[in-house]
Amino acid sequence: MLIDSTLREGAQMFGVYFSDAQRRDILSGLIQAGIDEVEIGWVGQDGLEDLLRHGRKEYPSERTRLTVWSPLRLLDLDRMNAMGVRRIQFGVPVSDAHIEHRLGTDRAGLLLRLQNILRRAAELEMAFVGVGLEDVSRANRDFALQVVRVVEECGGRRVRLSDTVGLLTPLETAELTRWFTDRTELAIGFHGHDDFGMATANAITALASGAESVDVSVLGIGERAGIAALEEVAGHLNLRRGAGYDLKQCARLARMVAEAAQVPLARNKALVGEDLFACETGLHLQGLSKDQSLFEPYAPEKIGASRKLGLGDKIGKSAVRHAAHQQGIAVPSHGIENLTRRVRLLSQALARPLFNEEFRALAMTADSAASSSESCYAP
Repeated sequence: MLIDSTLREGAQMFGVYFSDAQRRDILSGLIQAGIDEVEIGWVGQDGLEDLLRHGRKEYPSERTRLTVWSPLRLLDLDRMNAMGVRRIQFGVPVSDAHIEHRLGTDRAGLLLRLQNILRRAAELEMAFVGVGLEDVSRANRDFALQVVRVVEECGGRRVRLSDTVGLLTPLETAELTRWFTDRTELAIGFHGHDDFGMATANAITALASGAESVDVSVLGIGERAGIAALEEVAGHLNLRRGAGYDLKQCARLARMVAEAAQVPLARNKALVGEDLFACETGLHLQGLSKDQSLFEPYAPEKIGASRKLGLGDKIGKSAVRHAAHQQGIAVPSHGIENLTRRVRLLSQALARPLFNEEFRALAMTADSAASSSESCYAP
């Protein structure tokens, strides 16, 4: 399942400040997209209580669960209880460097603190408690497993493996995930950062290796390089594994968040870029004219996209002939080579593919001399 953290991890991205209205719109979009769980923020975050109230009021019967992140502090647990929070995700550093320098304690002190807080959560009858093993990719495995045992003994429900600085490769993610799933009955989640561009691949690998859930955010926004991208992981799960997320809604969210966070949306961005199904290469155009699946992994309609085919400098004679036929223009066989050359010349001069009317103008005079075409159509 997918746990979206746009409103927690994403909101921590440098320079990102979502307004209350934007946060409500993002939450609504995530729920409408069918995302399984939303980490709606962190304890102490301004507006968190209002957002939680909004989600419960507007979508009381939806399957999307709302979770709040918290550091490992009793005071914060009591604050969340007072707010009516019933699902909590604690962040628990497990590498020695984080334990010593962030928390100012040692392994034994961390285990005792965790035990006390989880017992207090049980007393408060929290509906769900998860524990994120922060920096687990650099932690001592045996100690991390001790933390898992405390979570088991104190009624926790999920352990999240956090590759906090994005060091893991997919093979390492698979090994780490299996190591923990083989040693606990707790649900295993994965939270991977994108410092080396592997977050989406690691998230998908974690799911394939036994993880029950992975963390994502819209466009992958978050600290530093961010985390796995919601639209990419959801797209893979839908199109390769038959999941039921609303990819059109994910694309709408991507555009919304790109604007709100002032993150440029690349035209070739996986799953949501406007030019994903744009093509002007002769070989590919010829293949698409025969069987669209030859050069497309899925039909554009599945993500609410459409094809954009262009004729330009990369065109070949077969594609030119097909384009002329599609527009109902009869070009004699001896004129195809000349027309192809003229298309290339004009495209080079304009530094872009030709519009239909431009191609049509050239095709209608396909038997003209090459010199005439250059003088008439070159800018």
